Amino acid sequence: MLEKAELTESSAETGSAQRGGVWGRRRAAGALWRLGTRVALFAASIAILVVLWVVGSRHFSPLILPGPTSVWHRFLGDWRSGFVTSDIFATVEHLFIAYGITVLLGVPIGILIGRYWVVEDLTRAYLIFIQTIPTIVLIVLVLIFLGSTPTGVEAVTVASCFTYFTLNIIQGTKSIDRDLIEMAHTYGASEFSIMRSIIFPSVIPFFLAAGRVTIGVAWQVTLFGEYLMGVKGIGFQIQSYIGLSQTANVYSWGIIVVLLTILFEYGLFRPIEWTLTRHTRRAT
Repeated sequence: MLEKAELTESSAETGSAQRGGVWGRRRAAGALWRLGTRVALFAASIAILVVLWVVGSRHFSPLILPGPTSVWHRFLGDWRSGFVTSDIFATVEHLFIAYGITVLLGVPIGILIGRYWVVEDLTRAYLIFIQTIPTIVLIVLVLIFLGSTPTGVEAVTVASCFTYFTLNIIQGTKSIDRDLIEMAHTYGASEFSIMRSIIFPSVIPFFLAAGRVTIGVAWQVTLFGEYLMGVKGIGFQIQSYIGLSQTANVYSWGIIVVLLTILFEYGLFRPIEWTLTRHTRRAT
């Protein structure tokens, strides 16, 4: 009887393992199919955009909408000249220095403002001022105090992006259940433990949303700052080609910005998002 029971139990475990293996293979196949479908849809959307571009270029002057071939040839010419990579690196440097400063300041300040009403009341006027002041005014002020320098571009970008990022962190901190924090205090949890185990995990979704919004704003302000301040970078090159009425070159630089944005999304933000949200996914 004992041997029969052991045999039955072993058979059940084998069947369960087989079902688990089949289920795992089905999930892997489904995930692969979804990935392939999403890649195909993305490629189809790009193809539709190119077709519309080709059709539109035949109905407008090259000064308004040059064709893809013309833009590609202008891009190759700029690339062979050697200054494309240097201007790209200059803009990326301005962008990520400003973005890094914004994140490093925005996370702790946003949590402090969201947690303590005294800090919120003390900083409310400053946040409103920074949020409402036009970017063009910021550029004028930076030109007066810092001049036409890379530091000036970065300062304008930080000032323009700070409120977008910090307000999301503030909202995320305020959305945390206060009873949960009070219970942690009741059980003698330290402030560091509360930050690590309650506040930071709760703020992560807001952090990711703020990061995506802020990077878009950072791109716009960085290019705008380079454009108006005459600082080396993509914005300065666009300004130069607009002055020369070389529309195809302007489009080629615009496409470079789009490609860089896609690269940052899938090469930087998606891996960071996957890492920060691992705890929300069930173990497979």
